[in-house]
Amino acid sequence: MFALFFPPWPVHGQVAGVPYEVKIQMIGGPPPEVKKIMEEVSQAFQKKTDPPQSMALLKRRAEDDLPEMKKVLRSFGFFKSKISLKLSPPREGEAAASDFQANPEEVEAHPPPGAVPAVPANVLFHVDPGPRFSFGEASVSLSEEAPKDSSVPPSAAEAGIVKQAPYAAAKVVEAGNYLLIHYKNNGYPFPKIAHRDVVADFSTNTVQVRYQVNPGVEARFGETRVEGLKKLEPRYVYELIPWKTGEKYDNRLIEKARRILFDTNLFSMIEFNNPGKVDARGQLPITMQMGERSLRTIRLGLEYTTDYGPGVNGSWTHRNLFGMGEKLTAGAIFNSKIRTGSLRFEKPMFLEKKNTFISEGTFNDETTDAYDARSAEVSTILGRKFTNTFLAGAGVGFRYGRVKQKTDDEHTIYHLAFLPLTASQDTREDLLNPTHGYNLTMSAAPYQDVEDGNLRFFRYLLSGSTYYNFNTGDKVVFAVRADFGQMIGVDHDEMPADLRFYAGGGGSVRGYAYQYAGPVKGDVPLGGLSSLTFSLELRFKITESIGLVPFLDGGTVFLDTVPNFGSQDLYYGTGLGLRYYTAIGPIRLDVATPINWREGVDSRYQIYVSIGQSF
Repeated sequence: MFALFFPPWPVHGQVAGVPYEVKIQMIGGPPPEVKKIMEEVSQAFQKKTDPPQSMALLKRRAEDDLPEMKKVLRSFGFFKSKISLKLSPPREGEAAASDFQANPEEVEAHPPPGAVPAVPANVLFHVDPGPRFSFGEASVSLSEEAPKDSSVPPSAAEAGIVKQAPYAAAKVVEAGNYLLIHYKNNGYPFPKIAHRDVVADFSTNTVQVRYQVNPGVEARFGETRVEGLKKLEPRYVYELIPWKTGEKYDNRLIEKARRILFDTNLFSMIEFNNPGKVDARGQLPITMQMGERSLRTIRLGLEYTTDYGPGVNGSWTHRNLFGMGEKLTAGAIFNSKIRTGSLRFEKPMFLEKKNTFISEGTFNDETTDAYDARSAEVSTILGRKFTNTFLAGAGVGFRYGRVKQKTDDEHTIYHLAFLPLTASQDTREDLLNPTHGYNLTMSAAPYQDVEDGNLRFFRYLLSGSTYYNFNTGDKVVFAVRADFGQMIGVDHDEMPADLRFYAGGGGSVRGYAYQYAGPVKGDVPLGGLSSLTFSLELRFKITESIGLVPFLDGGTVFLDTVPNFGSQDLYYGTGLGLRYYTAIGPIRLDVATPINWREGVDSRYQIYVSIGQSF
């Protein structure tokens, strides 16, 4: 039992292994990845922490690396390369030993005492890569087995083999794959590289490459069958398939269908199978094997901010209410200032494949420092997906509200009919933690009070955010957000307080309390008829799970429809954020301080905790 926790110490005369250092000494300047890959295929490098028991075994380990290293060099066009191996035994103290060349048994016969040698053994790979070969003549032709009516293949240059370019085996493989993909995307589901010849000419230091391609039989899409569905109607899948029976086969449409179907969040597995041959009619039947996800999802989120304390939000979603992908979502937000309940119904492929019918109702109960308000809103929108990233919609809505501004004694009641207009362009790859792409949104609506004919106005908000990762993946991301909005056709005092623009808080100008980054009367935020805010963040990922985010926010709301920068200053806040990255998204902790601090109005700092990036 003792030995399980305390392994035995080496005794006098016992050799526990020959520690060693290993290095590749390269002449000339091959691409850096050559040396890196040589180290990756080398057992001497990869097993350095597991030293052999003798110099003879170390020599064998190093010699076994030579063929693999030569393969790496040849794969980059160094066909005349030479590698020599030099080993030096370990040394005790300052005593120098001669280089280990031909008789390792002598060192092995007289091992040092059990102590680790002062200077470890040394393994040196001396590499003379020689000249790098370049691509010479390259050709692509149809093989003898190819059908006579086969289409002409792309040229070698189109496939990526450029004459006089440095040779790389990866380029040869990539070009072959390009030829296969070309045919798969143009009506030939089963192409093959019948022959591929790669010949190095040592007299000219060039490599000739020849491909012979057999495209196989040209085909059209045959009958498509859907299997594995339990609660979803097969018709839903058929509506989303981007090809029709009889159309020329195109493998890109298979991949497009895969993306479209996975984007619905209804499927856990999608496989496209075919019989491996074209039928007598020249068609290729497709069988889609589907696996459905759980149709119901419950989400729960917690947050904390200094200005309104802890909060909770949650939602319940059913993604296939009637068998055709209809989605019903019930959501709620609860904290000391805002209580909101919502119900949203979405029906995809409404009247036409790219349309979505959306109906939504919300109830709000707000007790902020600016106003007390209760409101209910219902709306119906017909949305359309014009491209994979661009959506737009229009509809009708009605909003009832009862609001009391903290500077007034009486409540205001409004009954507003409106026509919502929406548009968005979103190229982000991740909504909770985007690292590249951008998001542009526009929401607008004309409003008319159906009981007070004098209250009518037009309200719009433009928002945008963009992300740049400097080609570092998610290690360093520069993120920028900005928005601008206006209300046209109404005076400040006539506008219901809960419909005005406000700035300040975790999703706006951090460092200021909720709604306080703007004009105030005493300690009451007044809101505005126009708004301008922005944020800059530099997101550093220190480890795979920890990140730091310095940030600067700015903006304000203006009392008038047209911003007056001469009479109103922008409010700025700055701070530092901590991110803890999890499978469900980053957990955010931001600490911010107001730069334009106002005595008796602003706190010295604000803290924000939630799930997801700030934008």
